[in-house]
Amino acid sequence: MWLTLGTALGETVRDLCLRTVLRRSGWSTLRVIGISSGLAGLLLLPLLLSRPPVVNLPAFAAALLLGGSLNALAFWCYGRAIALEDLSLVLPLINLSPLALLLAGWWVLGERPGPLAVLGVALLVLGALLLGQPRSRTGAEGWGLARLWSSPGCRAMLLVALLWGIGASVDKLGVRAGGSVAWVLALQLSIGSSLLALSLREPRRPSRSRRPKPAGAGPLAVAPVMVVALVLAALALAAGTVLQMEAIRQTAVVHVIAIKRLSTLLGSGAGVLALGEADGLRRLTAAGLMLLGAATVLRGAMG
Repeated sequence: MWLTLGTALGETVRDLCLRTVLRRSGWSTLRVIGISSGLAGLLLLPLLLSRPPVVNLPAFAAALLLGGSLNALAFWCYGRAIALEDLSLVLPLINLSPLALLLAGWWVLGERPGPLAVLGVALLVLGALLLGQPRSRTGAEGWGLARLWSSPGCRAMLLVALLWGIGASVDKLGVRAGGSVAWVLALQLSIGSSLLALSLREPRRPSRSRRPKPAGAGPLAVAPVMVVALVLAALALAAGTVLQMEAIRQTAVVHVIAIKRLSTLLGSGAGVLALGEADGLRRLTAAGLMLLGAATVLRGAMG
């Protein structure tokens, strides 16, 4: 439990740091997420070299090929979501990942959800409806789930919820094949290298976005802040992910995901309290409902 709580705290720090860089640097999402992921992997290299693990290379490589692809797309979508929208709006949507797995089991495998799972789905939907309530009553932005779907940032985070729900089982395979540190290092380097390689193919987009530079965002003034934020994000990402993988190695994936999702509530609270995001009470209530719903669905899945 303590390992997973550490993961939740690490993700909250990472979210705040990455949001700062994405909003203030003018860099593309590919570049920011690629740098933070690659740096997180490099930070773990001394730890890996001090205690080299025994790695089942065929199983490890197969898991990395699948997990690296899923997580590269998920991390890019994640960065895009927190760059476009408030943390308190998009982070609670991650709690929908158990719902995706539940529906997949129902449609593909014919597994009928039990009473706890149905209750959890109701809480998730209620939280999503509350989260999607517009600030005004004009109806121009839509309402409930329709409003969430109309937002590019929310759509990106919904895809993250799906990808991370699938990727959790792949992570366990990778950890079994090579250990927590080796898996996180390889996974983060895979994510970082692939996203940075893609960022090199979009040289014109960052230059156009930097044309109207915000006040105080000159290269000399902002660069030190961005470097510190990226290093903190990488440290939080490395530490939090290792703790998560170690928790996955020791216990069931559903246990880890249920407690880890506490980060969505912590991150939403940080967005409201530290960043002054609007509609704080409503969004935090929605985040709490969705967190409870996710935990209930996962509890129902355990039988």
